[in-house]
Amino acid sequence: MNTKTFSQEADFIKESAKIILEACKLPNAKIALSGGQTPEPILKELSHHVEKDNATFYQVDERYTEKTSPDSNQKMIRDSLNPKNFITFDTSLPIEEALSNYQNQLPNQFDLIVLGIGTDGHTASLFPNSPATEEESSPVAHTQTSEFTIPDRLTLTFPPILHSKKILVLLKGQNKIDAIEKFPASKLLKHQNLQVHFLV
Repeated sequence: MNTKTFSQEADFIKESAKIILEACKLPNAKIALSGGQTPEPILKELSHHVEKDNATFYQVDERYTEKTSPDSNQKMIRDSLNPKNFITFDTSLPIEEALSNYQNQLPNQFDLIVLGIGTDGHTASLFPNSPATEEESSPVAHTQTSEFTIPDRLTLTFPPILHSKKILVLLKGQNKIDAIEKFPASKLLKHQNLQVHFLV
């Protein structure tokens, strides 16, 4: 694990966007993005670079809500990054159909996956008590949580996450200082090319 700690948000944004941009320059780049407030300014920074159009972007996870909802990860990514090529969970479909549809569009391997981690140790929508944290065959799963407004989630599982060529974890705030050591996020520590950016 390679960790960089930042005291200035501008540096955190710039260096994180740089890593995603480097992945965008790869031939037929495949990059999975997380939602939330932490990556939003980074994606806005990335939107100014034409190289982003070389990549196909995917969702790490999604809340089971309308794609136009303010709670939709898809909406945040579209509004901030304006991606040319974007494969999403289709939340207009029944959950199992949405998962199957998304699974059929996944690449064999991601070049980069961008993740966050919650204070409880969840990453993607893989929560501490979810059976999906132990999934070994399916690359996607339906999970549920009582900790947030929208309980139903669609998410990548650990097999495709850990198979990614590189993982970038974005953490913000002192309450996240030991987040990656908590289960299930601690599973990420197995990865050979794990970059963590931490904004104090």
